Amino acid sequence: MLLAGCASSARRDEVATRMRVAAVAEQAGQEDVALSLYAAAAAQAPDRAEVQARYAHALLEYGQPDQALHVLKEAGRRHPQDPVLLAAGARVQLALGQAEAALASYRQLLARAPGDVLSLNGQGVALDLLGRHVEAQQSYRTVQTIEPGNIAAANNLALSTLLAGDANTAAALFGRLDRPGAPERVQQNHAIARAAAGQEAAEPDLNALAAALR
Repeated sequence: MLLAGCASSARRDEVATRMRVAAVAEQAGQEDVALSLYAAAAAQAPDRAEVQARYAHALLEYGQPDQALHVLKEAGRRHPQDPVLLAAGARVQLALGQAEAALASYRQLLARAPGDVLSLNGQGVALDLLGRHVEAQQSYRTVQTIEPGNIAAANNLALSTLLAGDANTAAALFGRLDRPGAPERVQQNHAIARAAAGQEAAEPDLNALAAALR
């Protein structure tokens, strides 16, 4: 038993080391190295949901959403209803345009943690992609009630308002966010909203807006 315990501890240490080195490789822009290390860690720790989710996140970031979803589905067979895997899966489903599936995943998460701002925001994005803008805006406003400074929810609320056809209100909402130091996407979305409202001579790309939801 002692030997088995030592071997298990050694494996956990090795997995942790690979994950740390992979993160460093990511920061250095060495995508292939990072993915290789995450894959090795995931293979060595098939029962650790957080390791599988991190590997899937890297696959998604590096343009392999289908493989990311496969990793999460396999992990989900071992850990049904695991919140880490559900959250990771919902993000991948959004990236693949599977809004109905993502909405179902977020609602499972919210059934457990109704005040989770990441799930509320993700639920809003899924609803927006389904064209259910009123419901989406309610979700973003709930985030703002819980966490008034949440820039992602504020940005998405303004985008949702624009997608719903109210360009003037959207431009006003973006105007409150577009201050020195604001994220670049906020500045870009503000310009699109102003164009849609006729305040700037530019043609708004509503397809790009949908892709800009966070």
